[in-house]
Amino acid sequence: MFHICIMGGYEGVIEPEPKFYFTLFAGADFKRPTIARQILARRQRQAEGRAKPPKQFFLTVCGGVEIKSPTLSEEILDLHQLIKSGELTMSDWDRAISDIGRGAISISSFTLMGGVDQTGLPEESEEIEALALQRHLGNISDSAGQVLQYGIGQRDSERFATGRRAAVA
Repeated sequence: MFHICIMGGYEGVIEPEPKFYFTLFAGADFKRPTIARQILARRQRQAEGRAKPPKQFFLTVCGGVEIKSPTLSEEILDLHQLIKSGELTMSDWDRAISDIGRGAISISSFTLMGGVDQTGLPEESEEIEALALQRHLGNISDSAGQVLQYGIGQRDSERFATGRRAAVA
């Protein structure tokens, strides 16, 4: 499958499937799937007998591509939803989190007169707004919200640990 963006802009979620992205004189912002969704995708791949993660290639010419992590609010809401539905347990999370960074999606890129950022985090204001909204709606408890505040701006293991603490709060 392929995705083409020419002289425009695009914003979307990266799905764990083989894909080719071509960006020409344009900008594209992508969000990685939540950790819970990555765990489910890996489980499905293993059930189908495919051990390797799907390969995705980004060809960027005179443009920019940014791949960001989801907000902490999105992470915790997705985790709660999948736990409630029975598709995931906290023990699944604990087992998978140790190697989640190296297996969700295999990304490679070629960039000519442009830029690609694969390690972006949501802006602090975006994290705060999403957290405030979900707390206001009652989807995230005050105690979990306080824990998530400490994860804003953190990367990888600190971010995962914050999500874990908030999930049990």
